[in-house]
Amino acid sequence: MTKRDWIGLAVVAGALGLMLLYRAIYVEPRAWGAACAAATVPLACHPRAALLWLQHWQLWGGGALLLGLWAFLGGPFAVRVAAVALGAVATANYNATWGMLGLLLGAWAWIGAAKSRALPAAGGPSPTA
Repeated sequence: MTKRDWIGLAVVAGALGLMLLYRAIYVEPRAWGAACAAATVPLACHPRAALLWLQHWQLWGGGALLLGLWAFLGGPFAVRVAAVALGAVATANYNATWGMLGLLLGAWAWIGAAKSRALPAAGGPSPTA
C-alpha cells in the first residue's frame, strides 16, 4: 500500500468515527429528541434534523451508491475514497442497502486501481526477476 492509500483509509476511518461520535452525542439520546421538539430549539438541532432528513430519504445511501458507480466506472482516487467513506457513514445511518453497495463499488475500484499499479507494465521485467 502506498502513502496515498493510508491517507485514504485514515479519511474513511475519520469520517466514520466522527459520524458515530455525533450520533452518540446528538442523535441517539432521547433528551435531544425532546429538546429539538421544543418551541425554541438549540443550534445543535439543525444539523441533527438534516442528518435525520437525509437518513429518512435514503440520501446517505443514494449518494454513496452514486459515488461508488462513479468510482467503479473510472473515477479518480478521491471519488473512490469518498464512496467508501460515505458508504460506511450511510451504513451507520441506517441506509445500509445502498450504502453498502456504494462502499463495495468504491472499495472494488480502489483495490483494482492499487492492484493495477502493483503489476509490471506489459513487456517489462517480471516481479520475480
